[in-house]
Parts: sequence; C-alpha cells; structure tokens
Amino acid sequence: MTLSLKAKITIVFIFLFILLVLVALPFHRMQESKANENVINDYERLMHHIKRERLDRESVAKYLKNLNFTQVENPKHIFDNLDKLIIRRGGFETFMVEDRYYLHILAPHFRILFKDESNKFERSFIDVYIFLFVGLLFIFIYYLIIKNINDTQHQLKSRQLFLRTVMHELKTPIAKGRIVSELIDDEKQKNRIITIFEKLNFLIDDFAKVEQIVSNNYELNMYPCGIDTIVQKSIEMLMLDKEDDISLENISTNKIKVDLDLFSLALKNLIDNGLKYSTDTKIVIRQESNRLLFISNAKVLNKPLEEYFKPFHNDTKLKNHGMGLGLYITHSIVQMHGMKLDYEHKGNQNIFKVVFNSL
Repeated sequence: MTLSLKAKITIVFIFLFILLVLVALPFHRMQESKANENVINDYERLMHHIKRERLDRESVAKYLKNLNFTQVENPKHIFDNLDKLIIRRGGFETFMVEDRYYLHILAPHFRILFKDESNKFERSFIDVYIFLFVGLLFIFIYYLIIKNINDTQHQLKSRQLFLRTVMHELKTPIAKGRIVSELIDDEKQKNRIITIFEKLNFLIDDFAKVEQIVSNNYELNMYPCGIDTIVQKSIEMLMLDKEDDISLENISTNKIKVDLDLFSLALKNLIDNGLKYSTDTKIVIRQESNRLLFISNAKVLNKPLEEYFKPFHNDTKLKNHGMGLGLYITHSIVQMHGMKLDYEHKGNQNIFKVVFNSL
C-alpha cells in the first residue's frame, strides 16, 4: 500500500513537472516571437519608404546608414552562419545571426545586406528563474511528502514489531501456566485459573488478527452467520464477569455472510468503546432492519469520525486511552466486508451504526 501511494505521488509530481515545462517553453519562445514581431514591423515601414521613394542601391545604403544600419561587405560569411530565417516577404528578408538582426533587401536590380546595429535580441531569463523556483518548490514538497510517508511507515512497522514481539513472548508463559494449573488440587481454583489462561490465549489470538489487519495481511473466511450469533460472540470476546450492562433489542436470527471471528472482533470494539466511554457504563445493541446500532450515553466525539479511522490516532501518553486502533480496526473490518460504519450524536447519546448490504 505504501509503495503504491509513493508511486501515485511520484506520478502526480512527474505530471506536474512536465506540465510546468510545457507551460514554460511557450513563454520562453514568446519573448523571441515578440521581439521578432517588433523588428518585422520596423523593417516593413522601412521597405514601404524605400519602395515609395524608389530608392536606388546607393540611396538605400545612405538611408539605412542614417538609421544605424551597417552594410555587410562579406554576405557569404553571414549566410553560411545564418541561425534562423525570421521572415521572407516581398522585397526583403530578415534573419538572425548570433542574436543580431540582419535586413536583406531584394530589389529587382540589386541585393544588399545590412546589419541592424540598433536592435539586438536580448533574452530575459525571468521565466527561467520562475521555472527553477517552482521546480525546486515541487521537489521540496515531494521530499516532505515522501519523508512523511517513510516516517509513518517506520512508525507502523515499529508498532507492528512491538505487537509481534509481545505476542510471541506471552505465548510461552501462558502455555506453561496452563500446564501448571492442571496440577492444582482444588477443582474450583483450577478451573478458574485455566479459564484465565484460556482468555489470555484468546486475547493473544485477537492481537494476531489486529496485527494482520494493520499490515493488510489477512484473508477473509466468509460464511453465513446469524446476527444473534455474531452479537453473542462479540460479547463473549469481551470476557466480562457480568453482562448486565449490555442490553439487546430486536436482534434477529437473520444470516449475513461474514468472517465470524473477524466481524465479531469489530463489533466487540464498538461494545467495548460504548462501555468504556459511556457516563453510566451501559450500552444498548439494537437491530433496525439492516443496521446494528450501538447506543450509549456519552459526550459527542471530539473529532470527525474519519479522524478515528486512522491508525494510532490517540495520544498514548494520556491515561485510559489505548493506542488508537479500536475504530480503525472496526472500520477496516467493516470495509473488508463491503459494509459501512456510521455515527451520530443524538439526545446525549453516541450512536454507532453498522450498515449491512442486505439480509
């Protein structure tokens, strides 16, 4: 995903750079075209005067000399080094050699070449400076974006490595504790401790699923499941001592196609958040047609819902806050199932809605 994002950003910036070049080139050429146009207009006026007065060769040379033109004694050398023919029109042609303009008069009985000492094409480099500035700005912005992506990727990898390490290290003591608990003589205590270790192992498996989702490395195992079964499994995953704070309303046995373990994990996070942040530590789970509503008395969210869909959005230094993965995981799982997660605050209640495609 990160590589794909980098590739897309790179393509966008390459496109913008090409666009910048395509815009800069016409502007660069426009300077020369404008200068040439002014020179051509001047020369046309000169030729109009020459034709009207029917000046001979000597008179033309004298007339143009007074206007700061120099007659070229060796035209062949100039023609051999001609850079660009600007225009050829009845009676004259104009071209440029080394940024100097030349007027070649083509009269019926003579031809004569003059160098224009007054006009010299002097290119302004302001367009080049603007191009370089904007180009460097693009490169700087591109660098900042890619750096930010790399930093985010590094942060994600660090946290994923932390989760994997914790899961790996906890598996061994849990397994050993489970074995040792079998040696306890008191059957009641033994069952209680075994249950604790089984719940811990269950949590580790949940962490493994979370890590796979965060790293986009999970394959769905979809099959039809009853909504009541999904909700009940979600509640069981919370491992509560008592479930009196959870009220179920109108939960049907209608089946939807889901990955039971993964989808139950998503609903468990919504229930857990509802219990944790409600003012009375209670939550109502209600089904309305093709929607599951998770309703709790609580303050409105501090930020737009989309902000909570980002991984690690919480400040982990604050007390009573997790790593900011709950809604990110829920949203990711719901999206993986082609469903939708909505939210509204109404009547001092937070209402999270999971919208199914169909029943």
